[in-house]
Amino acid sequence: MLVLAVAVDAAASAGRIHPGVRVDGVAVGGKTVDEAAAAISRGATQVLGRTVVLKAGGEEWSITAQEVGGSVDATGLAQAAYRIGRSRNPLQAVKERLAAWFGAERLPLRVKLDDNAVSALFDAIDGSVGKPAKDSTVEVVGTSVRLVPAQDGTGIDRDRARRAIAEALASDERAVELALVPIPPAIQDEQAQVAYEAAKKAVSAPLTVRYEKSSWTLDPATIAEWLAFRASESSGSADPMLECYLASEEVSRTLTPIVGSVGKVAKDASFKVSNGVVTIVPSEDGLALDADAFSKSALAALTGDGERVVDLPMRRVEPEITTEKAKAMGIKERISTYTTDYSPSNKPRVNNIHLLADALDGTLVPPGGVFSFNETIGPRTAEKGYQEANAIVNGKLVPQLGGGVCQVGTTIFNTVFFSGLPVVERHNHSLYISHYPKGRDATVSWGGPDFKFRNDTQHWILIATSYTSSTITISLYGTDPGYEVSYTTSDFFDLRDYPIKEVPDPTLPVGTRVIEEKGVKGRSVIVTRTVKKNGAEVRKDTFKSVYRPAEEVVRVGTKVVSSSPSTSTTLGP
Repeated sequence: MLVLAVAVDAAASAGRIHPGVRVDGVAVGGKTVDEAAAAISRGATQVLGRTVVLKAGGEEWSITAQEVGGSVDATGLAQAAYRIGRSRNPLQAVKERLAAWFGAERLPLRVKLDDNAVSALFDAIDGSVGKPAKDSTVEVVGTSVRLVPAQDGTGIDRDRARRAIAEALASDERAVELALVPIPPAIQDEQAQVAYEAAKKAVSAPLTVRYEKSSWTLDPATIAEWLAFRASESSGSADPMLECYLASEEVSRTLTPIVGSVGKVAKDASFKVSNGVVTIVPSEDGLALDADAFSKSALAALTGDGERVVDLPMRRVEPEITTEKAKAMGIKERISTYTTDYSPSNKPRVNNIHLLADALDGTLVPPGGVFSFNETIGPRTAEKGYQEANAIVNGKLVPQLGGGVCQVGTTIFNTVFFSGLPVVERHNHSLYISHYPKGRDATVSWGGPDFKFRNDTQHWILIATSYTSSTITISLYGTDPGYEVSYTTSDFFDLRDYPIKEVPDPTLPVGTRVIEEKGVKGRSVIVTRTVKKNGAEVRKDTFKSVYRPAEEVVRVGTKVVSSSPSTSTTLGP
């Protein structure tokens, strides 16, 4: 009869979980695996939504399942429930089905936790109530070497705490007491002994460094600055050992100046321009201390039983821009050039123009790169040699460090204008300046307006500058993209009268007017540039310049003179 009942039960529950099976408090008997998974997921959501309180060292932390990445594999639990009563062992299958009939087959709700989230939680708890263990180490002060003993720490038992939190999240018991246990250091005193002995020996006497016919003697105090310590896995031992080594950075910092006479700085390949022709100045390899190799050989000499002498290892240093790289840049011809002139009498302004030209000269713009005037030049400061010269600030001509920068900005704008390259950013001056090309001036200011252009060619572009006492020339070199540039300039429009400011002058007779600063009318102008290649239009740019009126300042006489008939006189500057 029992066998018959089991057979009937098996037939009735085909494809479904055996009746009576539960997952925690969720009845899943009679359900398919998918139906059971959905029911388990709903039940788990309610359970996991509750708070668990952790207690350790007299402090408490309230957490939720979400904060520790708690999740339930509902499908896995449903599949486990489905396997109950379906064992390949017939007796075991019968036993499980009978147990299910009487409600004895109940699977626990297993909660999985996220490793990173749990570790972060445990770190926070240990940081609050625990005490970190301290590894044994070696302390070097001057040439004195001391072994610093290890110290035990305290912290929570992380494996037990993890299991307890997972169980609490799935149960009605929502409080977990976390026990603090001793935490041993990773490196005990005996594991630091070898490093301690090595450090003592390293600073026990000077070290001689040789290179060809030269030699240098380094005292123990210098050697002590190189010593550093780290944990390392020792062969044949599962425990980490403290290792004494020479820090390459410290070796390089202190040794390079001492042996600098035998080194050589690498020189990048550069470009030389003369009469519109560009040539490459070859690169030169450098010679520098191989700090890593020196550290290894020096440590062996310092801690061994042989002679405390080491040969200085040098390595070849390749420049960033080699001759081969320079050749591959495609800088072979002049693309465009432009010259503007200025008065040689204003010495501070001429000085600034020359400094700016020098700072620009040799600038390289990669394919697809954007050149920025301000980023390339940087702040114009007295430390760099800039002097005060007139510049337009808030619509007025006033002395300013770096005055003359707009002469250079206007020149490079026109160079780019006639190259056909895309102009990314350009600003006109606030006031009209007649000695610049009509509608083709460009103002720049640190922290303010900038001039930018994009290199849309497939090769690098070189910016080259030259100057005299009264002219500046800026040229672009690269591989000519074949752009054909034409442009039109409109008549001035939107003309606006300038305001007149009268300033009383007690030194001038009544009726006398002297123009101190000549006014300039406000105006607007549009320059349209068309760029073609092989007859097809590549781009059309519109550069609109709006200039505000420049105030005219007139000194008006207020001095009363003799009773002779007065006359009105206006004098120009």
